[in-house]
Amino acid sequence: MLMNGEVLTNLADLKRCFCLDELLYSYYNGELEIFLNKIGEHEKAEKIRNISKSNAMLLIRLYEIFGLDLNMSEEEIRESAILK
Repeated sequence: MLMNGEVLTNLADLKRCFCLDELLYSYYNGELEIFLNKIGEHEKAEKIRNISKSNAMLLIRLYEIFGLDLNMSEEEIRESAILK
């Protein structure tokens, strides 16, 4: 899966290259679920699959699944991934 022009191979890459628009796009087209299954994150993939596509709480659920702070901007998420 690509995010911010980089190939993702794990969750750390996803956070390092985090882009909310691209995360939502990959969620809606099914790529996010496929990516998670491919890297062995089957529990997260199942949680993604169970989010209703019309759910107004989609962003909150996605942030929860990936352990992200709701108050953090995209840039802050990327920076925190680099520091780890």
